Amino acid sequence: MRDSGLASIPSYATVCWRLFLKLAVLGLLLSGGTALAADTPAAKPPSPEVQKSEVFSANYDVTWDKLLSTLKSFDLGVAQSDKEKGTIATVPHRYFKIISAKFPPVQDDYRDTYEIRVEKQANNKSTQVQVTRKFEMYDRTVPPAGGWVDQQNVPANTGTSISDIFSALALELAAAALPASR
Repeated sequence: MRDSGLASIPSYATVCWRLFLKLAVLGLLLSGGTALAADTPAAKPPSPEVQKSEVFSANYDVTWDKLLSTLKSFDLGVAQSDKEKGTIATVPHRYFKIISAKFPPVQDDYRDTYEIRVEKQANNKSTQVQVTRKFEMYDRTVPPAGGWVDQQNVPANTGTSISDIFSALALELAAAALPASR
């Protein structure tokens, strides 16, 4: 009897299983094996920038004036300021981010409040500025009709960071230190 070679052809089910196994192995290789690591703890998100201080090489009066100018440039209104005590508190700055553009659009509402301490250094040629950021998100699930909740994790690129304030202040102080053009 002649062998027609049909015995060596795999069945449809066998072909499907082989293809499935190849795709599963390929998926594991492409995911870096993270699909198998379901029991490992997730990576922690970066901690928020809640408080930071920096020393600027400018006297107290110039730093104070440029700091108020910097806050105004970020549209951060000043609720209280006391130059003698070296304290500034901003009014809550509200903003939102669209998280879904499908109809109806969904947005997250945020607000920031900053408390700032400005201190003369011993030589009065430099000034230390400390900024504390209070970041809040509006939570619609808080009874009875929603409320502002302090957040520990600030989403990326949300609001004005303390680093943004310090960078702008450094630029303002550098511009003030330049000799006036004639």
